[in-house]
Amino acid sequence: MISRRRISRAGVGLFFGPLLFAGISLIQPFGLSPEATAVLASTTWIIIWWVTEAIPIPVTSLLPIILFPLTGVMTAGTATAPYADPVVFLLLGGFLLALAIERWNLHHRLSLLIISLVGTSGKGLVFGFMAATAFLSMWISNTATAMMMVPIGTAVIVELTAVGGRRTPPLDREDLEEPNEPIDVDGELLRQFDDESIDLPNTSFGLALMLAIAYGASVGGAATLIGSPPNAVLAGVAESSLGMEIGFLDWMLVGVPLAGTFLLITWVMLVGLLRPSIEKQPGRDDVIDEQLQELGSMTTGERRVLVVFGLVAAGWILRPFVLQPVFPMLTDAMIAIIGAILVFLVPVDGDRMLTWEYTSRVPWGVLLLLGAGFSIARGFRESGLDGVVSDAIADLGITELAGMILLVATVVILLTNVTSNTATASLFMPITLSIGLAIGVTPLTLMATAAFAASFAFMLPVATAPNAIVFGSGYMTIPQMAKVGFVITVPAVLVISAFAIWWIPIVWS
Repeated sequence: MISRRRISRAGVGLFFGPLLFAGISLIQPFGLSPEATAVLASTTWIIIWWVTEAIPIPVTSLLPIILFPLTGVMTAGTATAPYADPVVFLLLGGFLLALAIERWNLHHRLSLLIISLVGTSGKGLVFGFMAATAFLSMWISNTATAMMMVPIGTAVIVELTAVGGRRTPPLDREDLEEPNEPIDVDGELLRQFDDESIDLPNTSFGLALMLAIAYGASVGGAATLIGSPPNAVLAGVAESSLGMEIGFLDWMLVGVPLAGTFLLITWVMLVGLLRPSIEKQPGRDDVIDEQLQELGSMTTGERRVLVVFGLVAAGWILRPFVLQPVFPMLTDAMIAIIGAILVFLVPVDGDRMLTWEYTSRVPWGVLLLLGAGFSIARGFRESGLDGVVSDAIADLGITELAGMILLVATVVILLTNVTSNTATASLFMPITLSIGLAIGVTPLTLMATAAFAASFAFMLPVATAPNAIVFGSGYMTIPQMAKVGFVITVPAVLVISAFAIWWIPIVWS
């Protein structure tokens, strides 16, 4: 059920978006040219509808296709071209590969294997779940990762604590045959857990384990180019505006150390704040091994999807050194699409590794949102609005890079707790590009700060789908999530800023 608060917010946005568009268009503030005014007015309308969800976010993302040509900013062909940016196809290929992994339950086996390595101590399990979730989130969507890990975590909590309750089974192949139910990101309990919710009191171990899943999903997504949509937003804008290609390996050289560093910090803070402990009881240390035994040996589907995924990952990593000298035009997006085609070709048990019916689970709306962000960035550039913004910032006398990085990281993290991380990244890419030009630094540093910060939302269930999913497990209250999330946010700002100041300029020089 949609809450009254959400309806009220949507109604306000539905009215004020077009109203502000009309007002800005008529006033032409700051002496802007007609084209720059049109981009400012259009972007204002789009942002208001994104933030308030006046209509579905993917539908709002189609507005640049209408507004930019009608206001004379660019032709329809120019406005729609960013929706077919190579980064969009990189993400599409990644989504299809992830669906193949999910269909054959390979991610379930990988997560259990990782967790089995750390034992069943409270602190060890929290770290194991966080590491397993982060690793899976590097390759498949944060949402799918969290949805798979929460039932496993719930089963572990029930087995390893002396608390009675109904055990939620891990996902099985039948679960994966049906498309995911939509997530109500307004804070309502997830529909997926309505029939399988647990009635358990909050425990420090349960709270820590569930938050480890949520945080691991968000942080792990920052490690690879396909891990989280804001990463793709940065890569697309960097190539179109700066002429710089950020390849898969280029991203990992920054993303993996950053994500790994912050995961360790998050784990230390989680176990320090919540002190998760489990009373040792005979026969309860083998729950993970039991689940692995239930899976049996690897199926044909698991083995073949692992081979395809391994080939694609190897192609991404080796492209600059091995493949590109032979195929100069080869890109990461092309490798992703080759992998996507393969999963529809490879036979498994009389079927294909992936069939078209599964594509209903592709987050097509994310691809539209990416296209809108790229189109807005192009509108800033084509109209000259980016120059106006950079000149205005230069007039303020802001020249300290470190201070600006801290400010951008803080603002973006706070904003992404209440709105879509992809929309936040799309909004801040042209802004940080202009700021970088204004203060005389490489814009990529500030743009990367915004991209990474957009993925680090920890305080509210509405902030990310993983947050909403773990909240729906019943192991925490909103104040508990907000309290821990706020404490975790402080080092998040510092870690992102430190990497932006000292590491990114070296690696992406």
